[in-house]
Amino acid sequence: MMFLLLLFLLGISYAISLEEAVEVALKNNTSVRISELDIRKAEQAIRQARAGILPQVNLSYSYTRLSDSLAYGFTPKDRQSYLIGLNQTIFDRSIFTAITLAKDSMELKKLVHEDVKRTVEYQVKSLFYALLYKKKVVELLKENLSYWEENYKLAQAKYQAGILTKVDLIRTQAQLESAKAALEQAKTDYIKSLEDFKNLLKVDSITEPEGELSYSPFDKPLDILQEELLKNNSTLKVERVNYRVLQRQVELAKASYYPTLSANLGYQGSTGKKSFSGGTQWIEGYTAGVSLNYKIFDGFARDANVAQAQIDLLKEAQNLKDVESTQLTLLRKAYDDLQSLKTQIDATLKSLEASKEALRLSTERYRYGITTLLEVLDARNNYNTTLQNLYLLYYNYNSTLALIERLTR
Repeated sequence: MMFLLLLFLLGISYAISLEEAVEVALKNNTSVRISELDIRKAEQAIRQARAGILPQVNLSYSYTRLSDSLAYGFTPKDRQSYLIGLNQTIFDRSIFTAITLAKDSMELKKLVHEDVKRTVEYQVKSLFYALLYKKKVVELLKENLSYWEENYKLAQAKYQAGILTKVDLIRTQAQLESAKAALEQAKTDYIKSLEDFKNLLKVDSITEPEGELSYSPFDKPLDILQEELLKNNSTLKVERVNYRVLQRQVELAKASYYPTLSANLGYQGSTGKKSFSGGTQWIEGYTAGVSLNYKIFDGFARDANVAQAQIDLLKEAQNLKDVESTQLTLLRKAYDDLQSLKTQIDATLKSLEASKEALRLSTERYRYGITTLLEVLDARNNYNTTLQNLYLLYYNYNSTLALIERLTR
């Protein structure tokens, strides 16, 4: 990672592997950074909630200057007073509920952070595999262009020797131009995808992805995957904790039904009358007490707050069921897609062997004038289509695996 950072700072272009891309994206992605700030904010919310159970210490001082018309007799012109007070909550159900709520909210923010990271990781993998696929298509079409360039040279030689018609020569030239156009289109698609990839990683110096699309059999049963999803799925974890947070909100609303009890202790002083000697006497002393508060009637505001919190909880319960159902449905569909892709890949590999051999034979026959150009065209197109389809299947297979991993982690 430090090496990549050095290359980035120096403005040097470089290729990047999948693991490096994921690491860079998790470091630079805006959503990941925002979720990290949300965690820090939740930490401060816990501190704020805990402040309610700590003693509150206050200090106040006042000074008043009286005019001669007001300060008569033993009344001093300069009046001063001070108060040092301490207030300690003994019982307040809302404070203790708020602390628990803040802790649950902190856990929720951490899970959201992990969920965002899993989403970004999946996005990186999907784009990375798409880049590898489009890179292979470009390579394939470059090879195809070289093939038709050689074929055109051969056609020109045959035409000049009088053994190839002008129509076949023009057809060969048209196929060459078509191969050039297809290659340019593939290059454009690749460059556009590379720009999207750079934007996701917030890095401009990437030249290409490293690696190859591969096919590795995946044989884990669906029931095991479903168990892993219910246990590990980050989106589902977020919704479960969010449900718990809303339960705390209901408890917090109900806390207003309970009385509050607090104790206070203070020391205060103020200027009294003037003394016979002309000085100012101070009146000072301690105060101590307890305070019990209970709201008897508030116009049904508490009932309304509790009802609203309970409705939000019911809504989240339905949402939790929907999220669980959606995640399981996505998993089942991805699993079915994976099984289908495995069958298609096996069949395409066999077709590729046949089309490759057919292309070799038709090319040799055409070179010796045994067959027509149309057979070569058909064989080459069949080979290109089969190989490109194989690359597409590899891309879909790896992307589907990445989705299954995203759902079950």
